[in-house]
Formats: sequence, structure tokens, C-alpha cells
Amino acid sequence: MNIFRIFTFPFRVVTTIVWLIIDACPPYRYVEGLLEGKEVLQDEKTLVLYLSSEKIEVDRHTFDILMVGENLRVRATRDNKAINIDRLIPGQGPV
Repeated sequence: MNIFRIFTFPFRVVTTIVWLIIDACPPYRYVEGLLEGKEVLQDEKTLVLYLSSEKIEVDRHTFDILMVGENLRVRATRDNKAINIDRLIPGQGPV
């Protein structure tokens, strides 16, 4: 057993926990614009939306419901994971 691994493992665990807590706390990022694309990444668990050239990670249900071309406003964490997604309705013309 490498002595270096014994000391670095707890440090990595603590660092990961601290980052997850910081990531979940405000301030959140807002991204607004057209949904440009949807993609399933290599691991098939990570689903991303491309919104105004930003990559936003979402869950399976959200990924299936949204359609390319929709006008959206997304509140996301620092790590670009979606918290909530709002569909924007145009102010003029038919809906």
C-alpha cells in the first residue's frame, strides 16, 4: 500500500464534498435563449441541452419533454446542472 494514497484519499473525499455543497448554493446562473440541440454523452447517463451555446445537464424526463427550437430560461448551478427550466412565451403574435 502506498503511503501517498492513504493521505490523499481523505483529502479527495473532503474536497469533493465541499465542492458539491458550494455548487448547490447560490448565486445561480441564468441562461436564456433558444434550445439549439440535445445530446446523450458517451456514458449514456449524462444528458445535455445546448442553450445559447451553453451546455446544461438535465435529467431524463426533462430531456425527453423539451424540443429543439423552444425558447427557454434555465437556472443552473455553477457546474451547469439545471435547477429549473421555464418556457418563455412570446409577447406578441399567436401562441
